Amino acid sequence: MLHARAYTGRRIAAAAVVVALAATGGAVSAPPATAAALTAQDGAQAPVPYPKGDAPVVGGGTAGFFVSVVTDGRRELRWTRYADGTTKVLPYEDTGRYGLGGSDVLVEGDHATDVLRSRVLTVHDLASGAEPYVVDLAAREKDGETYHYRGAVGSTLLVGVREADGGGRQLLLTPGPDGVRERVISGFSEDLAGFSVVREGTTSGLAVVFEVSGPVDARRYSRAVLDVASGRVLDSVPVPSSLDQRRPGTASATHVVWAGAGDPALAVGARGTAAMRRTAALENSEHGLVGDWFVHGSAGQPLLAERADGTGGSVRVLDRVRSLAQGPDGSLLARGGTVARGEGLYRIASGGEGAAPVAELVAATGEPTALEYRGADLPGTFDLDRAAGGFDLRWRLSRKDVRAWVTFTRVRGGGLEDEVVRRPLWGASSPMEPYVPQDMGSDAVGFTWRGEDFDTPGRGAEAGTYTWRFEAEPLDGLGAPVTASGSFTVRRAPGGHDFDGNGAPELFGRETNGAFTSYDLVPKAAGDGPAILGRARVGTGWDVYDRVEATGDVAGTPLADLVARDRSGVLWLHQGAGHWKAPFLGRVRVGGGWNAYDRLTGGSDLTGDGRADLVAADRAGGLWLYRSTGDAGAPFAARVRIGGGWQVYDELTATGNIGGAAPGDLVARDKAGVLWLYLGRGDGTFAARTRIGGGWGGFRQLVGTGDVDGDGRRDLLARSTGSAVTFYAGTGAWRAPFEAARKQDLGIGADEIL
Repeated sequence: MLHARAYTGRRIAAAAVVVALAATGGAVSAPPATAAALTAQDGAQAPVPYPKGDAPVVGGGTAGFFVSVVTDGRRELRWTRYADGTTKVLPYEDTGRYGLGGSDVLVEGDHATDVLRSRVLTVHDLASGAEPYVVDLAAREKDGETYHYRGAVGSTLLVGVREADGGGRQLLLTPGPDGVRERVISGFSEDLAGFSVVREGTTSGLAVVFEVSGPVDARRYSRAVLDVASGRVLDSVPVPSSLDQRRPGTASATHVVWAGAGDPALAVGARGTAAMRRTAALENSEHGLVGDWFVHGSAGQPLLAERADGTGGSVRVLDRVRSLAQGPDGSLLARGGTVARGEGLYRIASGGEGAAPVAELVAATGEPTALEYRGADLPGTFDLDRAAGGFDLRWRLSRKDVRAWVTFTRVRGGGLEDEVVRRPLWGASSPMEPYVPQDMGSDAVGFTWRGEDFDTPGRGAEAGTYTWRFEAEPLDGLGAPVTASGSFTVRRAPGGHDFDGNGAPELFGRETNGAFTSYDLVPKAAGDGPAILGRARVGTGWDVYDRVEATGDVAGTPLADLVARDRSGVLWLHQGAGHWKAPFLGRVRVGGGWNAYDRLTGGSDLTGDGRADLVAADRAGGLWLYRSTGDAGAPFAARVRIGGGWQVYDELTATGNIGGAAPGDLVARDKAGVLWLYLGRGDGTFAARTRIGGGWGGFRQLVGTGDVDGDGRRDLLARSTGSAVTFYAGTGAWRAPFEAARKQDLGIGADEIL
């Protein structure tokens, strides 16, 4: 029984390509108005537009080209005229509805998903603009025949006919003004059991076909080329067992390319011979033939040409190829680019006798092929207190097949060493959080920044000035690497006990031998207790002091400061420097005579001027206010006595606002272990005391740490012995300012914490 069928091809992405592709050669005469239509563009006219983005070329003829484009989630097939750029849009959802190839003719079937199953075929000649021609296969059937569409070369349809007696014939149907011309294809083997049209061919008027010779139980496969002009099958040779007859092939006037069975490599050989050579190109690469030159390249890589017989080396035709389809007269159409002319559609045609193929730009996207930097989308200031969802940090490029990095530098000033952090952004390695690359659009790389520290994920970024340097290098080496730089400012309201400006508190530990350690605190989760993210030894020699107290900002910067009294009674200011690993600037002498006080505490704004103040209790029970000035050279105004009788307390701790009002507050523990709250009025005085509770005598230290659990309210840490602390979360309510105690071990073994 004679039958016909067609196999699905791999080539030409995003379209069901059923049409045999075209090139000039052999005894077939070229149709009129071939290369001249394209050549007329040379020099006289700028290339017409080509769609940007992922829009593969899927075929084209002498007058225009077809591309597959996704618009608003729907796929379109577009034909664009070379002469003036006019475009005809053919919307479709199913990729199997059309057949097209190396011409301006498109064959549309009535089957929704597979044109090969169509019974009614509509032939569109887009170059002429004539009314489509309809071929009804079912209407042509008689005496029990069944017509099966197999493919097309231009407007000529290849049809297999199954006859009622089990025989059959193979036809060429050519629509014309006088109806459909029907011709019988000759030249098949006498014992032909069937044939299939390979969906890729290459020569004008030719189609690559398979013969299936012999009975079903002993088939012998052959490859062949159909000469549409004469209606004859030419160059039929047996298919070697190493080749896979189920896969598509490609032909020119002189050569064929075939895929091997179970072998990803391709095989190239002269037409009419069984000898084939294995190539370095792979089946899934973009590939085709231009005369006796084999053209190939992986998507995103250069398009190369080499002689089909394997002699000589490779020649670069394009610096990059994205998709490849058949063009007219033995040419190829390549979506790709060159450094010299940029991205677009190139016609790959013969360069003349013995010469390599040449590339001509026939449609342009307006995009460069060499990597270009196109700017950064970064604000000059990041206000982290107003960043609900974070900030998209975007560096725009002409393309994204790159390796990209960004280097952030925290400019610290004051003679302190800048902090430099270099992180991969794209294509370099798998970056750690929070630098995971995200979809920033087709032209940008970057990430969403939610205010994290650039060096230590998990902690907040410090307020201050930063610079950035962006670097990107093309993966394909096309063009030079690009660099750019800029700067920005980070703003955030400082937290209590915040020496580095990242919004979260730090603790310090002092040993009896003078060692001083910084502990970076972060909440485990909102509403939970604190955790130590990191620790750093920041100095020695602190045993010269008999009293050290964190005061909040008294020197006029957004950062917390610290005062320390030496054993001769001199008070020194250690101003916050803005980094938890190096938290202080050089010390400044405040003045002498401070050994008159046995208790010092700071960190609450008692006067309503936005700066923390210092209070001191003398041994006679007098309480003195030292209002901060904001001047590091003279940080405190003259003292003012604000109370007496404070000798009943053995511990004073400035907590900041824990009572719910704007002014800062103070807690005091009496010698019976009862803790009292003194609400600040904002004028340097306190309201009448409120009893918090008893049983606080077992603690040897109370530390107002600021907000350590991330709920926006000030908290308190209490410590007795060892490394464990008791955490009291603030409630913001003055009648009951703390939640129930939660004990946890922070791993701080220092003799004193502050």
